[in-house]
Formats: sequence, structure tokens, C-alpha cells
Amino acid sequence: MGRHGEVLRFELPLTAVVDGLTGPATGIHRLIGRPPAESTATVIDTVDHRLLSWGVELSRVAETGRWTLRAPGWEPVLSAERTMPQAEEDIPSELAVLLVPFRRSGILAPVLEATSVRRRFALVDQAGGTLGDLLDERVRVGQHAGQLPAFRTVTLTTTAPVDAAVREVFLTAFADAGGTLIDRPPALADRLGLTHSRPAAGGPSPRMPIEDFVADQLHARWRRLLRADLVARTTDGTDAELRDGVRSLRQELAALAPLFAADWLAAAERRLDAALLDPRPLHRTERWLRILDLLAEAATEPPLPQVSGRLTGPVLAQELEAIVRTMRDQCHTLDSYSDDARWARADQIARRALTLSRLSRRVFGKHAKRLTRRLSAIVAALDATVRPDPTALARDLHGLTATEIFEAGRGYERTMLAVDYAREQFVREWPGLWHKLRTRVIRPRAPRYHPSTPTELPAPAEGMEAREQ
Repeated sequence: MGRHGEVLRFELPLTAVVDGLTGPATGIHRLIGRPPAESTATVIDTVDHRLLSWGVELSRVAETGRWTLRAPGWEPVLSAERTMPQAEEDIPSELAVLLVPFRRSGILAPVLEATSVRRRFALVDQAGGTLGDLLDERVRVGQHAGQLPAFRTVTLTTTAPVDAAVREVFLTAFADAGGTLIDRPPALADRLGLTHSRPAAGGPSPRMPIEDFVADQLHARWRRLLRADLVARTTDGTDAELRDGVRSLRQELAALAPLFAADWLAAAERRLDAALLDPRPLHRTERWLRILDLLAEAATEPPLPQVSGRLTGPVLAQELEAIVRTMRDQCHTLDSYSDDARWARADQIARRALTLSRLSRRVFGKHAKRLTRRLSAIVAALDATVRPDPTALARDLHGLTATEIFEAGRGYERTMLAVDYAREQFVREWPGLWHKLRTRVIRPRAPRYHPSTPTELPAPAEGMEAREQ
């Protein structure tokens, strides 16, 4: 026998009785029960379950007064389960600070009570040796609106690996009792149907409503921002990763700008821009919580008045074609003498097109991947053509020697000349860059979909095609 055991977990009906665990087939002579242990935990959350909706469960055990924070799925920035060793009346400060990005401005209060009864049994062989144990846990959750369904989990742990025949006996015994083998117990929010922050099953599809696609994208960005916030709170406090995430959100909103309600988009851009200009650690500002509020609102009900009810494939293809056409028109008229604003505008449009093509990759697959590759080359070429902000190049010359002032001037001149050279090079290379891009443009094919019209969904092209212009 090996040195490590095996763990089998099962979901069981509350009244099920499991037979066949003892006998020669398993080597278990009998099960020796220990006194049952009962505890009641009060679950703390906002009234709209903001913690539970992200799979974060904060509870306080009535019998001991200790606090437990369960956050499976948020490892390693948060522990799957963490219990405070001391009993406190108020939420421990080290837990409270971790909950800020989840609860935002919501008030934490008791929302549920979970009563757990645990029965543990030792698995004993003929000689009296211990082969492992079995934990039978039954939980009943109550709330002010009434009693919620109870659930039961049985965990069988062996002290040594079991062979295939014995494992099959265990699986059969639990299956006959109505049990289901699971990797780990579902989170409380999943059991109670409170989890709303999950992407659509199967991932984005050209035939899904555009509202669902945008909601999935915003939920994914929301989760990444929450994780970046937790990284800042649990490490050295620097917010570099969080600021990168905010910049990415700003770019994604710009890429999808024509779809959003104008007033919502303007408010979002103002908040994001102001946050990026604020020198304070972002996660410690009230503005950051307002950004999360805005994101939560849009991820729940995307403000898309212009395209409501339409399919994702045609909408994205239409936007991709439009932004690429705009970029082409802008770049086609550039020359070495164009002013800085026109070069900056071309770079901005190209970046929007690139971000939109990346967002579309899970919808259009290899077509969007090829388009992204061509747009990346154009963005890389345009990047060097944008004149740096003069304030970023400015230096305090006070106290410098004449030689140092001369070298500073030469450095500034080299930077300006490099931009001029990059612009000349781009003008020369643009025809070739466009020639490679034009065959990768994704164009809309599918008609608009109106839910009230009893027509069949468009067939296989999934709302796009790639062809020469």
C-alpha cells in the first residue's frame, strides 16, 4: 500500500442510506461512529448578495464566535477557506479590507443562517486498524423569507490508496443510494442560486444576443479587476496591475463605443480617466468604488439601446468593417507634413480596431485572429509616429552644466527626428500594410434578428465573411 490516501466526495439525498461499505470486498469490518457535532453559522452579506454572487462567503459561528471567509476560485490571492483564530463581535479588520471590492458601498449584515450537523465515522478493519474515515455533513439554510432546501455531502477518506475494484465498490454503493460523485462541494451561492456573475455556457457565439456578449466581456473584465484589487491589498499595496486593468477597460469601452448609450459611456470615460490621473493608490479611493458600481450596473444590464435584440455576429462584423474603413481613410490621407493631431487620431483609431478584433476572437475564431495579426502590425508602425507629450520630455535645466544642457537638447532633437523618420517610413509602407489587411476584413452577412419575427436564425456563416475589397 502507498503512503497517501484517497478522497471521494458525494452529494446524497438527506434520507439516503448507503449499504455495502463493509465486508470482504472493501476490507472494512465496521464503522465506528463519533458523537455528532452541530454548529450554526450566520452568513454576512449585502442585501443583494454581492459577496455570494462572486463565490465569497463570510460567516460567523455562533458557538465559537469565530469568523470564516471562504473564497474558492480566488486562490491564491485569497485562501479557499480562512478562519480567524480569535472570536470577535465585529468583522476582523483584515477580512473587512478584503471584502471592500466585492461589497463596494453595500452595507454588510446577517442574511442567512446555516445549521450544520456533522457525523464522523472511523473505518476499521478486522484487526482493529483504521483504514480511514467518513464524514457525513448535513446543512440546512434558513432565511427571513422562509426555509431553503437542505443538502448533504459525504466525504470518504482512506489512509492509503485503494485499488480499482474497491473504488468501484464504493462508487456503486453510493450510486445505489442516489449519490453523485463530485470533485468538491459546490459553493453556498451555487446551491442557493445566488451566483449571477458567470459567463454564458459554451462561451461567446455569433448567434447569442449582443447584450449577452457584452455582459460576458464586462463580467470577465470585472473579475480581472477584482483580482488585481486583491493583489494590491494582499501584497505591497502597489496598484500597477490594477491600473493596467483600468486602462484595458477604457480601451474595450472605446472599441465598443458605438454600441453603448452615449450618457453612460461619457460617465464611464470620465470616471476612468480621472482615476488614471489620480496619483493615490487606486484601490484606496472612493472613485474606484464608483467605477466598480458602474461596471456592475453595465454587466448586469448592458446599456445598448441602438443594437438591442440583435445577434452578436452581425453587430461585431458591422462594427469591425466600419472601424477598419475609418482607419483606412485616415491613414490613406497621411503624409510626412500632416499635423500631430492627425497622426494621433490615426493611431487612436487603429488601436480601437485592434482592441475590437481581439474582443471578437472568441466569436469569429481564426478570421479575427488573422485580422488581429494584420492590425497589430499597423498599430506597431503607427506607435512611433505619435509625437510625445512635450511635458513628458521637459527637463529642469537649472543647475546643469553647459555640456549637460547641450546633451539634453540633442536628446530632445533625436526624439523629434525619430518621429519624423517613423512618419516617412509609415507613408512608404502603408500601401503594403493595407494590401495585407484588406483580405482579412470581416464583413457582416447575417440580417438583423428581431425576436418578434418568427424567422429561422441565419445559417452557418455566423454573421461574417472575409473577402477582398
